[in-house]
Parts: sequence; structure tokens; C-alpha cells
Amino acid sequence: MNELTTEKTMTIKEVAEALGVSYDTINNCIKRIMPNKLKHGKTTYLTEIEVSAISKELKNNSSVLAHQTVEVTSTVKNTTTDLEILNNAMVALADLKRLYDRKEAEYKATIETQQMKIAEDAPKVDFYDRVTESADCIDIGQCAKILNVKNIGRNKLFEILRNKKILNEHNQPYQKYVDCGYFRIIETSFNLPDGTQKINLKTVVFQRGVDFIRKMIEGQKK
Repeated sequence: MNELTTEKTMTIKEVAEALGVSYDTINNCIKRIMPNKLKHGKTTYLTEIEVSAISKELKNNSSVLAHQTVEVTSTVKNTTTDLEILNNAMVALADLKRLYDRKEAEYKATIETQQMKIAEDAPKVDFYDRVTESADCIDIGQCAKILNVKNIGRNKLFEILRNKKILNEHNQPYQKYVDCGYFRIIETSFNLPDGTQKINLKTVVFQRGVDFIRKMIEGQKK
């Protein structure tokens, strides 16, 4: 306190200690609200009214600072939220990319498997196409050509079918193979040189019979 005056006064240092702030804070506050108070090289004494004004100014500035702090905090919080959203989006995109890559790999594997299956079935498809293109039934010679097995022609096929007890010694199918719908015996007629007409019994093969013979021959190879 200034002991040379009857009015109670306080120095800047005393005010700073009383208000719990720094010397510079009080000094700057005086410059703002009472710039003529400060005198270079002289101790500044503040009256109760002046100290009250300084205190009030500091409180107002404190409210402004607090408001600014809230705004800054809110901005930081919003920025953090935006970063979290962006990060979550990037994680989701990465997951989506992994899912896409896995599905693409599965699709390619499926296509490759299907292509291999088509390649494996190609001979069978060709076989059935050739049989389907044929008439309702074909003779043994035509059957041998359709089967297209090396070293198995008409006569060899007759021999195999006889050895398997599918045809008898007259190259006619046993009844059970007729009943299965594999073979059929048809009558054909032809004329001798003397004009006599003869009837011949001919064994023909149905489409399912051709498939039966093919499976039998493939079974022999194993």
C-alpha cells in the first residue's frame, strides 16, 4: 500500500498477487483501460476503484477466453470426428477390396473348373452328338465307326460282343439285352442271282445300346 496518501492504493505487483495473475497481465490490462496511468520510471499506484476496474476487465477477458476455448475445443472435436469418419471409410474400403479380390479369385477358380470339365466332357459330348445325329438305330459296323476305338472295327466288335455273351454265335443279341433296349433284330430281304428272295435277320443297335457298348469297352481298358 502507498503510505504517502490517505487513500488506499496498491502497486501493480500487489494487485497481481492479490488476483493471482502475473505482473505482465495487470500491466497489459492497465495499458488497455487506462493507458495514461503508467509512467516510465515511476511506480504505479492503483486506487480501489482502479483495482476494481482491472479486476472486472480481467473477468470479462476470462469469459471471452473461456468462450474461445470452447469454440476451439469444439472445432478440434469436430475435426477428430471427421478424421474418425475418414478412417472408418478407408477401413471399409480396404475390407471391400479384400472381399472383391476373394470373390474374383473364387470366380476365376470356378471358371477354370468349368473349362476343365468342358474339356473332359468334350469326347462324350461329341460321342452323343454323333449318336443323336444317327437314325433310330444303327448296325454294328456304324456303331464301331461312332465308337471310334483303335483296332475295333465291325468284325472285332462282333467278336467282343460274342465273347461277352451279349451276342450269340449268329451275332444276334440275347433276349435280356433286347429287353434292356440295347439291341433289336430286324428282317432284311435280298435276292439271289436266280431271283430267289431271302430273308436275313440283322442286329441293330439303339442309341442307349451304343452307350452301353462304349462303357463296356472303356471298362476293359481299366
